Order: sequence, then structure tokens, then C-alpha cells
Amino acid sequence: MRKVEIYHDKEWLIEQYNKTKSIYKMANMAGCHPRTIHKWMCKHKIPMHGMKGLNHSEETKKKIGSRVLEVNPTRMNGKKHSAETRTKMSLSRRGSKNGNWKGGVTEEIRKFRRSKEYIAWRKAVIEKSGGICEECHSDENIEAHHIISLHEDISKALDIDNGMALCRSCHRKRQEG
Repeated sequence: MRKVEIYHDKEWLIEQYNKTKSIYKMANMAGCHPRTIHKWMCKHKIPMHGMKGLNHSEETKKKIGSRVLEVNPTRMNGKKHSAETRTKMSLSRRGSKNGNWKGGVTEEIRKFRRSKEYIAWRKAVIEKSGGICEECHSDENIEAHHIISLHEDISKALDIDNGMALCRSCHRKRQEG
């Protein structure tokens, strides 16, 4: 036969809650977690005092409100956008409007960058500069950079005069700026 826990008994819960006013103390007495006591109090529809009836001053209300806005500035916590709004949001973040936009890197360009011709172009650009960054004169992590990007003019993709050697950090700065 299954053992019935003391916190299952509605009368015990009411009696202990009236004495202690604390589900934590009750949980300690029953040898269980406070959430278990809370669950059974709710199951038996026993009212708990909690924060009901507490009146905050206007100053406190403003502090609470400002903190809520810091944590959730959109005030959308627990709410959902309509399908129309989600579609508009999606469209507003596509292509070059997206923060992760890579300038239209396509499968063709990826394939091109793996070609023997492109690898030879990279090597020639780096050799032309003597393996040194043309901006900071570092000799570590040297990469080939297209002055006129592939997306602007693909015809200059293998032109050695359209390339310059840059270290990784200078190359990133050029790509971001």
C-alpha cells in the first residue's frame, strides 16, 4: 500500500499555514521541497497571503518600472507578435539589412575561392609585398585582399594589381570599414 504524505492532508496544510505563515517552514516539517507544499496548497485551493495587499509608494513604483524597462525594453515579455508583424520584421532584416550580411557571398564565389587560379592569385599578391602587411608591416597571418571586391567587379578578381597583402587584423578592419 502506498504511503500518504502528511502534506497531502488539507486540514494539516491549513493548520500549519495558519500557525507558521511559511511554506518553507512547512516543507521543513514535512521533509519535502517548498514547491511541493505550494503545489498541494494550490491543489486544495488554500489561499496564501504572498504579496497581496502590499501598497508601494510612487517612488518605489517608478524604480520597479524603470528596472522592468531595463530588463525588457520592448514590453513584449510573454506576448507574441502577429503574423503580419513577424513577416514585416523578417523582411526588414533580409539581405544587406541584416547585421550578419556578408556582401552576397554566393556559392559561385565560394567555388571560385577554392579554384587553383584564385589560390595562385593569393600567393602572387602575398609574394608581391614580400609577405609583409602593406598597412602595419607585420609578417604574421598575411592574407590577400581585393581592393575592388568580387561583388563590385568580378572581372578584376584575378588581377594582381587589384590585390594587396594584409595581416588578419588589418584585413578585418578593411572589411568592416
